[in-house]
Amino acid sequence: EEATRLKSEVQQAIEEMEEDQNVLLYYNLIDSRYRQVIQKFEESKTILESLKEQTEQTETDKLLRYYYYFFSGLYEYYTRNYIKAIHFYRQAETFLASIPDEIEHAEFHLQIASAYYGIDQHFFSLSHAEKALEIYKKHDNYVNRQVSTTMAIAANRFELNLHESAISLHNKAIELAARSGHTFLEIVGRYNLGVCYEYLGELELARESFETALDIDYPQENKKDTYLEIKYMLARTLFKMDLTEEAKEWFNAAKDLAEDTNEETYKTKLAILNYIYLETDDSLLDEELETLRIRKLWHDVSDSTANAARHFKKKEMYKLATKYFNEALLAKENIPSLHEEAERT
Repeated sequence: EEATRLKSEVQQAIEEMEEDQNVLLYYNLIDSRYRQVIQKFEESKTILESLKEQTEQTETDKLLRYYYYFFSGLYEYYTRNYIKAIHFYRQAETFLASIPDEIEHAEFHLQIASAYYGIDQHFFSLSHAEKALEIYKKHDNYVNRQVSTTMAIAANRFELNLHESAISLHNKAIELAARSGHTFLEIVGRYNLGVCYEYLGELELARESFETALDIDYPQENKKDTYLEIKYMLARTLFKMDLTEEAKEWFNAAKDLAEDTNEETYKTKLAILNYIYLETDDSLLDEELETLRIRKLWHDVSDSTANAARHFKKKEMYKLATKYFNEALLAKENIPSLHEEAERT
């Protein structure tokens, strides 16, 4: 809200000032970031594409070049193109030493940590997240970033099978977010906790975490992508608990949000849920899984096929269960190739 207010003031000031190409370029770069924050991702992409040639020719201003590559990486991350995100972040990193503000360095480490997490490179991710937290802890006015970075560290620990440590860290992050009035981060923390419990098969605790996240008063309009993820996971948890009618309500709510935000990955993941729990059809399920494979979202393929396998085993459909357990193993084998691809960028 404060950024929106300041943006209108800056726009007015720009209209009244003498033309300066570097100032306009800087403003447009910040505007592209602003549009990412308000989830107008295609508008951000359009701005970044329009600035590509001009920015790459700005040899003298390393700050502008840093922002161009860094914000381009953020756009690719938001659209789940993690390899491309890392490619841009690495280009940004070549200018990072010229950026004097250590908060910019912390932000860089946090965002590249998130991208490495997206391709299951948890040691790389953890290393960058810990560097970010070390910086943020020195700044009392960046409590929100301390919370986000703590959650990133917890998520990596969980993936490294340090489950108790991860859950403890998530709870600390939730407490800090609640205590400091960062409501949205408290919601994210509850969601993260629910994901942990769902993976561990603690379905009642998972359900409670997701429902608590949704019960916290916050304007959903501002963060549709996060609410889509929460509603998807709540639906999946309820399906696993055989609470089909309740699950269908949240499934439909998530489906509406996926359509509203045009979130292609979640459209596919919801279709996968449909063909597992509502209209069992392994040929259509395979088509949807292939969509994830084409996008190299191997973590989602592994997660979805393992989930399908467990469900079919529970229903004593052993042939399908075996098929999808094998698919989950094959997907896991492909995950290291993402790191190799990122190394080549």
